[in-house]
Amino acid sequence: MFLIVTYSITSEMKSKNIYIIICFSLAGFIEFVVLQYCGCKEMNSCYSNMLDDLLNANEVPCVENAEMGSTAITIYLKAIEKYCGRFVSVDNQTLTFQKRNLYEVLLKHPHDNATVRSGRPVILLEAGQQAGIEPVNFALFVIEQLVACKENLYMLKNARWVVLPSTNPDGREFTRYTPGNWQKNLRFSEDDRSAGVDISRNFDESFTDCGIILNGFDHNYPGKKPFSESETSFILDVLNRYKNKLRAYVSIRRDGHSLLYPFASVNSSAIETDKLRDKAAEITSKVNHKYGFIEYLTNSSIIEMNRKPVCGHSVDFVFMKYNMPYAYEMRVFLESDHKIMTKFQSLPRGYDITLRNGYFSVIKELYNTVVEEHRNRTYLRTSNE
Repeated sequence: MFLIVTYSITSEMKSKNIYIIICFSLAGFIEFVVLQYCGCKEMNSCYSNMLDDLLNANEVPCVENAEMGSTAITIYLKAIEKYCGRFVSVDNQTLTFQKRNLYEVLLKHPHDNATVRSGRPVILLEAGQQAGIEPVNFALFVIEQLVACKENLYMLKNARWVVLPSTNPDGREFTRYTPGNWQKNLRFSEDDRSAGVDISRNFDESFTDCGIILNGFDHNYPGKKPFSESETSFILDVLNRYKNKLRAYVSIRRDGHSLLYPFASVNSSAIETDKLRDKAAEITSKVNHKYGFIEYLTNSSIIEMNRKPVCGHSVDFVFMKYNMPYAYEMRVFLESDHKIMTKFQSLPRGYDITLRNGYFSVIKELYNTVVEEHRNRTYLRTSNE
């Protein structure tokens, strides 16, 4: 390829000839690295241009390999909106107690108009309620895969994607530099000088059924009332905005390896959850068979996984409030188990990539279900008219 380029340039352009060969060589190398590590078979030109323009020599090209603090997340989302605005729009009008942005990322097909887009089913992914690092990184990876990879373009054409990639950025920043299992936000209380509300228990569903916690220093303190926090009010606003077309909601959380369905606060075999239970079993079976995880990706009710009731849970709220066909908690990356396991044996090289791709496959399977059901409903409605 380089010889063809060389001889297609005149001798008068000798200095430029070297420059072009070098550029082509570097472009080929960078493209190879990007495709290898970002998982794309073919990259959208806008994303490739973004990397060419902004990537420094000492930086990694893919979000899943980067140290993504709050500042890095802001820079990344602004960059993809600037370069790939046809695919993505970012809203950041809501702030946390510590003045960090809460982002709403809308992913769209570049050839759609607003009318066409409004008729499509909505899939809402939300990550990081419990201040974990890995759920947020995975949500950013999903954004990357849908925006960067041409082979995933069909997923933008058939559904609207709303991603809230970091719903507890204050808590997440705190966990980056502080040992321990902090999971609350960092809103300061004037009453008892405590800091933080567990926003994963701050939704208006069975809020007081697990008993009332008044101690603001309690690790599980749910706040004085539902939606008392800017983070949960933000999630509620987004849910209400898309409620008419919302067909799937996934709350991505830390330290686990499972797809969990309602309920979190009560043991129930209600017929209403049969559909979610069966679909969770189907999806996890497919993904386990394809990726061969060391530990099987499990499925169960949320209360069964926790072995105790958790009230004020967002999945229960969404399922009950919006009559949601598919509402799940998805736990990613077994932090605690892996710490124990690695004391006795090393994990296979690249196992984190296997996990990440497997988790993305879960999202794909859920997408396939939502789109297929939407097409069937549209066909039946059209046939009856």
